[in-house]
Amino acid sequence: MITRKERTEELYGLAEKQSSMGTALRIGLIGLAAGLWFYGNFSLTHSAMFLFVTTIAVPFSYMSSRKTRTQLSFNDNRAYQGLIRVKGIGDIAMLWGMFGLMIGHELNFFELSTLSSVAVSILVVHLLAATLIDKRLLRIDDEHVVDSLFGLTKREQMKRKWDEK
Repeated sequence: MITRKERTEELYGLAEKQSSMGTALRIGLIGLAAGLWFYGNFSLTHSAMFLFVTTIAVPFSYMSSRKTRTQLSFNDNRAYQGLIRVKGIGDIAMLWGMFGLMIGHELNFFELSTLSSVAVSILVVHLLAATLIDKRLLRIDDEHVVDSLFGLTKREQMKRKWDEK
């Protein structure tokens, strides 16, 4: 079994590889959306949806699937792997659910107040579910890397890099 430190380093390396490539891609896509808005007769709303899909939903869906696949390799327990899959699918479903809400609002299926309240509700439910899943994962595998611990470790490693420079 892999220790928590090794798992954190593997997840951190995965995130670090994708962040530099993702930043360059996002800058290019923002430029493309601005060009479509200025020269392609795109409305501001369509440009915003294009930016959401290309710079947030697709890259985060890819990162979530990579993270899920990496975490599946940490433990062979069937219950552990099932919970990891549920958590990964929940992350991706939340992102695309938000996009569906944006489309529904754009097509006048519901008002902006409905969009806001449903989006906040989805986000709160997702965060609560992720917390409960992490607690269950910790009961199964005490070396599981919780998202909040991963974020804290990532910040500490960034501080060390800055201090070295």
